[in-house]
Parts: sequence; C-alpha cells; structure tokens
Amino acid sequence: MDKVISCIVLAAGAGRRMAYKENKIFIPLGRYSIIQRTLQNVAKLQGLSEIILVVADGEQDYMAEHIKVLNLTVPVHIVLGGAERQDSVACGLKAVDESSNIVLVHDGARPLASTEMFSAVAEAANTYGAATVGVPATDTIKRVNTEHTVIETLKRSELYQIQTPQGFQKDLFKVAHQKAHDLNYLGTDDVSLVEYLGKPVHIVEGDYCNIKVTTPNDIAVAKRYLGIEDKRMRVGFGYDIHQLKAGRPCILGGVQIESELGPDGHSDADVLIHALMDAMLGAAGLRDIGYYFPPEDDQYKGISSMLLLEKVNSLLKERGLQAYNIDIMVISETPKLKPHIDTMKANLQSVLEIPLDRISIKATTNEMLGAIGRREGIAAQAVVSVYEGEV
Repeated sequence: MDKVISCIVLAAGAGRRMAYKENKIFIPLGRYSIIQRTLQNVAKLQGLSEIILVVADGEQDYMAEHIKVLNLTVPVHIVLGGAERQDSVACGLKAVDESSNIVLVHDGARPLASTEMFSAVAEAANTYGAATVGVPATDTIKRVNTEHTVIETLKRSELYQIQTPQGFQKDLFKVAHQKAHDLNYLGTDDVSLVEYLGKPVHIVEGDYCNIKVTTPNDIAVAKRYLGIEDKRMRVGFGYDIHQLKAGRPCILGGVQIESELGPDGHSDADVLIHALMDAMLGAAGLRDIGYYFPPEDDQYKGISSMLLLEKVNSLLKERGLQAYNIDIMVISETPKLKPHIDTMKANLQSVLEIPLDRISIKATTNEMLGAIGRREGIAAQAVVSVYEGEV
C-alpha cells in the first residue's frame, strides 16, 4: 500500500538529569537546538504528511515560536503530553490524521537520527506491521536479583539496544494502545505494546551515533558527531593616550562633549574608541590601529573614529570573530564623562551589535599626578573578549 506517514515527536520531558534551567530539548547544538535539529531531519522524509509534536503544558507558545524559524514545509501540530511517556504517545496518536496509515514515534531528544533511518523504519513498518531501529549490544548483559546477585549471563549475540524512531501500521498501533490501556500495561517502549499483543516486531539496523541526549556529557558527544566546535574565547587589551589641547573638539565614544580642552590627533582623536579598536585587533591577533590607519595618510585626517571602528569590526567578522564583552576605562581630570556614558554605550552597540549589558565604560582621574593629573593628556584602557566561530 502507498505510505502516508505521520510522525509523533515526543518533546514533553523535563530532562532533570541534564540539570538545565529549561526543557533539555531547547539546549543549542550549534546554530540549532536539539528539537530543531530533530524536526529538520524528520521533515525531509518522503511521504510524511504531518508532524505531531507532543509538548509539556505551558510550553506550547514557546515551542511554536522556537520552531517557526525553521520554515518547515510539513505541517507541525502541537499537542499536550500526558503523565507518562506512553500517555504522551497516546495523546499524539489521537491527533494523527485519518488519511495516515503509517505512524512513526521518535524521541525529540534524538537529534542525530538521519532521514534515511526514518525512511527505513517506515518501509519496515509498512511491510511487517511494526518496526524499530536497534544496534547490537556491545557490553555483556547480566540478569541480577534484588540482592544484586547475578542470576544469568545473557547471550550477547541475541541482544539489541533499542532506539527510536519506531514505526507502525496505524490500525495495529491503535489496537496495541487500546489493549495496554484496558489492561493497565505500561511498556518500556512503543513496540513493546505490539509485543504485548503477541505480534512480531522487525528490527532495522540503527546507528550507534543515534544517542538520546540525556546527560551533559551527551551534549559533548552530539557536538562531536555533528562536527560542532564550541566557540572559543579570545581576549585583547588596548591602550591609547593623547595630549589635551585648547580649541580641539572633545570627542569620546563618538560623543562631542563641551570642553575647553580636547584630545589632539590626526583623526578625531577619540581616545576611548582608539583603545577599544586596539583591544579588538589584539584579540584577533592583528596589527595595531596605526598599521591599518596610518597617521601620515591624509584620508584619515579628522575622520570619525566611529567609522574606523566599523572597519575594525569588519576585519573581525572576516575572521569569524565577534566581540562579546567590552570594558573601557577613561583616565582624565577633564571633562566629566558621567552624563555621556549611556550615549557612548549606545554608539558602540550600534556598531558592534552586542547587548548594552556587555558594554562597560568607566572614568577615573589620575589624582592630579603626572601629565594626566596636570590636564596635559587623556588616556583610555580597554579589555575586550571575542568569540571565534559561528556554527
């Protein structure tokens, strides 16, 4: 018969063993979360008419927004789960479209199951009535009693570790669920309900990488299988100092401040941004700002340092780097920066596109010591962290 497939994806678990602040299926694996990657693989299945996504109460709207960005071509229907896994599957089964004749069930926390695996299970379910993926057990399995004494060593060649997806002819699956409900039978997986009917279940060769993400270590394993490298952090330090001269405009952080004295330099002499740019270039392993914007080059005479900051930010992006956190200290007796700091932060945010709470600008004096204390100069220090790699 022609296959019309519905896939029930279970995403209602809390994942307490993950010790994560929210449902573990929202944990990112690179660019996409666990559940997003799962749904992307399912949605590519030929003959798939719908996905029934079973979620926890209270997560319906969040889940809908979370998967909306995927622009899946297959409709996704969100339904509430039950108290037990088997109850959640039953909720999903009730929502399956009447036109479907094959039902697949898959754990939302198995993001590495390939589309080919779903296809093989659907084909086997169509042929045999019920099917599941599984892999041969690699460890010796022993049966023990309540006193933890070995009763029997099981024959390893006859043992399989069962995974999902699992697949069924819809009518058979409904009968199996009804009997389990009537007799209060709770299976360890979905095909066990068919076994309880006395019907055979076909094994489709699975893949050892088709892990269920359950513990923090599983996240690292899944990333290795997907070839995802965690973003690595770099740190850069920048320093700049300029003489203060009467009649020069005082521009700091892209803000022109009313002051009798202003930093002297070839460009607009924005000492704050100059220190920031050197810190960014240092974190990227690049040369200093004098190399990229030579003071003897007339094209940079009087130029806004905000424009130079855009160029530096582009240099980082070309290398797959993104500023994450910025901490800047301006050292000067004059002018007073406090009234202007929020505007300065907004200026930096407009170029670097990072949240304001990751930008810190502070000011201090030199306690009237040295050239800065005598109002002969102004200096700035900056520390910047950047992350490399976007996956």
